[in-house]
Amino acid sequence: MNEKILAAGSRDEFGTRLLQKQKISQKISEILNAAEFTPISTPLIERASTFERMEADDVFHLYDEVGDNLVLRPDLTLPIARFLAVNRQQRNFEKLYYIGDVFRRTAYLSGAYNQETQAGIELIGDASFQAEITALDTMLTFAAAFEIENVQVVLSDARFIDAVLASLDIGLELQRALKTAIQQKNISEFERVRRLIPDFPPLLAKWPLAFGEPGEALMWQLRDLPVVHDIVAGWLKLAEYTHNKYPNVAVTIDLAATSPQPYYTGTIIRGFVPSLGQYLFSGGRYDYLLENFKQEALPAVGMGLDIETILAAWQPVPTENEHQPIVMVLAKGRVEADARPLLQAAGIDTSELEHPARKLIFDSQDGKYRFILVKPSDVVKYLDRGIGDVGIVGSDTIAEEIQAHYDVLDLQTGLAEFVVAAPVGADFNAPHRKRIATKYPKVTTEYFSGLGEDVELIKLDGSVELAPLTGLADAIVDITQTGNTLRENQLEIIEHVRPVATHLLVRSGALLQFQVELSRVISNLNNILQQQSEDTL
Repeated sequence: MNEKILAAGSRDEFGTRLLQKQKISQKISEILNAAEFTPISTPLIERASTFERMEADDVFHLYDEVGDNLVLRPDLTLPIARFLAVNRQQRNFEKLYYIGDVFRRTAYLSGAYNQETQAGIELIGDASFQAEITALDTMLTFAAAFEIENVQVVLSDARFIDAVLASLDIGLELQRALKTAIQQKNISEFERVRRLIPDFPPLLAKWPLAFGEPGEALMWQLRDLPVVHDIVAGWLKLAEYTHNKYPNVAVTIDLAATSPQPYYTGTIIRGFVPSLGQYLFSGGRYDYLLENFKQEALPAVGMGLDIETILAAWQPVPTENEHQPIVMVLAKGRVEADARPLLQAAGIDTSELEHPARKLIFDSQDGKYRFILVKPSDVVKYLDRGIGDVGIVGSDTIAEEIQAHYDVLDLQTGLAEFVVAAPVGADFNAPHRKRIATKYPKVTTEYFSGLGEDVELIKLDGSVELAPLTGLADAIVDITQTGNTLRENQLEIIEHVRPVATHLLVRSGALLQFQVELSRVISNLNNILQQQSEDTL
């Protein structure tokens, strides 16, 4: 084994790129020192208990010489909270700033980097709304200093969705289902649940897509919704301040936004750069900063600045077209063939896909779209690495991937289902630990875990039907459409796991970058699918 090879997800930095990062860090320090912020630096390695509120799968774990659980820090705010909890005499530090690296695990062999440099500010102990204004003003000062002109301020609030849902006369189960659909911008699931609620607010009929231009109009209309009056009043203050001091900066809201971290409690502020499809800054209010450390609540507002976005703005990728096309990544074969007429009906020119020959990249004749044909298992990678904006692939493939994108629509094509199948006549309920062969370990694990059943998984890449016939496994979890292949191999369906269909995915940044066009297409597709559903009744 070559010991000189880097670990997956890591990289060396040197030369021009490193010099640019050093200049960025120096400029940030100069601005914040002049504004009387106090610098703080925390260790790369922290106790795992510092990050109890974060997803365990995101964290790199280490162990010290006595076996204590340590982590490479995945976040820079919680270490500052830990510092404040143990240094009570330092509470006079009301304005802190940091520049440092964070480490987050990425999907194996995804091509994504697990180490990035962040800068940020923390306004400690200020419960007034002036803290939000100061934080936003500081971030827009950075945008101007680094000559990033086309920043769009996107406002949301960690309380908004829960506040509205709690005001509806629905049970907790419907609330949870609706919240998940809204945050994931899943139009198909949102529409299904919304129809079950007779008094759903008309203003929020398109809630998952209430951002960008529609979101800006809704900000004024929502003032009349009593349950969120105070939240909306805060947004309007930030909008007024921004328009007065930064007249060229657009302000909008995202009513379906999720919190950047689980400890957020109020206003969330992001700065989006449409030309890059990336966020420049992100943060907001968290008034229970010390709660994780068994201390009294401490109000705070924090904002993080993405140095990678600044670098991207300084090194723009040249494009052939003056207007950047929307890149649609489609799974080759039946998925693409079934999706093509739907896309055409929704107003997308797909004529170049009708005679593909051996080509894999196509541009629509109107220049709005670029189509890339790939294997199904590669669709999500192209989206999550920022190459693609929209993806179309089967939900079986999606189910095995990390969800770093929005699953927007069930296109109701490629219909099939996951099933548990075993040899005809076999006693599947015999009292022993079952061996299950599958190509889909994540789906299988989730299914049997939900049943509270412990099974032994066997991952296969070939014909899983052979496993129970040869004694390798007791049963299989696989996809079937007609059941013919199962019957031909003397297998029968024992349990139905979940349906499978082709889905439309959208990269999170693309929804704002191409908001008008993608909202139009998604709305058209949704109307087409609803009409098809009604016609079959």
